Amino acid sequence: MNLTDSTLLKKIKSGDRPAFMLLYDRYWDSLYRFVFIRTKDKEVSEELLQNLWVKILENTDAIQTDESESAKGYLLRHLHYRILDYYNSYKKAPPTLSIDEFDMPAETDISDTEYFEILEENEISVLLSMIDEVVSRLPSTEQQVYDMRIRQNMSVNETAEALGISNKTVSNKLSKALGEIREQLAPDYQSSKKLISILMLMEILTQY
Repeated sequence: MNLTDSTLLKKIKSGDRPAFMLLYDRYWDSLYRFVFIRTKDKEVSEELLQNLWVKILENTDAIQTDESESAKGYLLRHLHYRILDYYNSYKKAPPTLSIDEFDMPAETDISDTEYFEILEENEISVLLSMIDEVVSRLPSTEQQVYDMRIRQNMSVNETAEALGISNKTVSNKLSKALGEIREQLAPDYQSSKKLISILMLMEILTQY
């Protein structure tokens, strides 16, 4: 079943991880292209999108949907203003686009099904179970770091203090854990955009 953005946002508000992943995977590529084509800066594009995903996590009620229960218009309007803020803050010439110009140029207007693999809710659950299985075989400290940083959303400082290790060690252990996940998952996922999306989401969640 293809859940509407409105339904996903309600699920996200209740702490539903797969719902957030579905929304993330649904819009990441198109929103990234929207920002990048206007800023021509990879780091700025990633930062603006990361801030948007954090906003969704922190204040789901602020994300508005239209009559078709789609959040795309709101997300694009939000990014449009953040792009203008970026140009204003660096006193650069602003991009020449109107607030109503939300669609990508024809040459980059690729459908989601053509551009990346769509994640179904049940598939996300399966993938998360596979990840949990890999984590269960990690060394004890890496398991603890992964659990605190990813599952409990604890900060680096909180994790380091709880385990009696340095912040750098926390970061290194989490990096090793994510690398092991990438290596150990089934071949179907090792080079898949599905896995890339999940790992990128994990990186965002570790900063939330």
